[in-house]
Amino acid sequence: MGDEGGGRQRLFVAVPLPEGLFEFVRAAQESLPCLPGLRLMREEQLHVTLAFIGEAPDSKAQAARAVVRSVPEGTGGEASIGGFLFLPSPGRARVVALNMLDDGGVFGRLYEHVMTGLETAGVTEREKRPFRPHLTIARLRNPGPVQPRSESGQAGFAVESVCLYKSELRREGAVYSVLERTVLTQGDGFERG
Repeated sequence: MGDEGGGRQRLFVAVPLPEGLFEFVRAAQESLPCLPGLRLMREEQLHVTLAFIGEAPDSKAQAARAVVRSVPEGTGGEASIGGFLFLPSPGRARVVALNMLDDGGVFGRLYEHVMTGLETAGVTEREKRPFRPHLTIARLRNPGPVQPRSESGQAGFAVESVCLYKSELRREGAVYSVLERTVLTQGDGFERG
């Protein structure tokens, strides 16, 4: 029961990186030292995760599609990207990311809409730790300190869509496919409140 069709997919909801920022991210990646086990994220892997769902049956995938479709189109906007973030800590980094500066709250509002929808539909529950929007640019096989040769700088980040992705793990890294996309415009879709 609950696994109609028998199919399971590894899913997450995210905001893709705007095309105009690929060079900015590439420059940040190029400032990272050559470390054993450091793997740079490819262009098609760059996104800001709103919700990691994990392995889900077809029924939950359909519910997640409906949540992404329900995001109001006018909830796009502007944020900024910049500054390295090392997770879980600078001394034992497994993930190298760029921090999202969400002064206008666009990521926070999208996260609340998506997580509330996913929880209501019984797809997933929010994590205990607070939401911290970031863009993963590299992963390390062995945790340790990372010293970039230069700081990343800062750039505007246009939030233009939200997507439900399917992730397939392969030897060369994860391959992501968009299952559902809602195109966003800058607006006041969440001002009620």
